[in-house]
Amino acid sequence: MRPSSVLFVFLLLCCLQMMLVSMPTCRLPGKVVQNTHNLLRDLGAAFPAQCHQYKIRFPDSALSASAFPDSAHSQCHWTSALVYESLQGAGLMFDEYELPEGVGGVTWDEQKLDHYLNLQYRLVEDHLCLNNTEAAGVLSPYFRYVQDVVEQKDSAACGWQALRRDLLWLLKSSLRNHHNCFNWTRAQ
Repeated sequence: MRPSSVLFVFLLLCCLQMMLVSMPTCRLPGKVVQNTHNLLRDLGAAFPAQCHQYKIRFPDSALSASAFPDSAHSQCHWTSALVYESLQGAGLMFDEYELPEGVGGVTWDEQKLDHYLNLQYRLVEDHLCLNNTEAAGVLSPYFRYVQDVVEQKDSAACGWQALRRDLLWLLKSSLRNHHNCFNWTRAQ
C-alpha cells in the first residue's frame, strides 16, 4: 500500500472512532438517579402502617426476568424505560395534585422535595428518548390507582407515601440489579 492509502484508512478509522464516541446514548445518568433515590429516601419517615390498608403496590412483575427480552441491551432498555416512565408518572402526579398538609398530611422535608423534583424533571426532560408506550402501559393501572387514592381527602397522604415507597423500590432495584444500564462515566 502506498503511504497516502495508509493515511486515508487511518483517517477513516479516526473519523469512525469520533462518530462512535460522539453518538449520544440513551442511558440515564447513574449518579443523578442515585441522588434522586437518596433524596426520596431522606424526605421523611418510613411508610406508615395505617397506609397498608390501601394495598397500593408497584407491579413487581415489571422488573422480573420475564418482563424483558433475553438480551442485555433489551434488559437495559426496558429497565431504563421503566425508571423513566415511573419518574414521568410521578412528575405528572406532583404537577396535578397538592401534597396534603397538616394533621394526617405528609411531613416531608421541603428543601429535599424541591431538590428531588428538580432532578426528576431533569431526568425526564433530558431523556425523552426513553419514552416507551409499552412501559407506560404496564404502569398506567398503578398510577390510576395511586391517583384514585390521592384524590380522596382521607387517604391522600397514603397515596403519596405509597408513591414514594414504590419509586424508592424501583430506583434501588434498578441501580442494584441493572447497574451497568446506567451511564456512570459522563459528567453529571
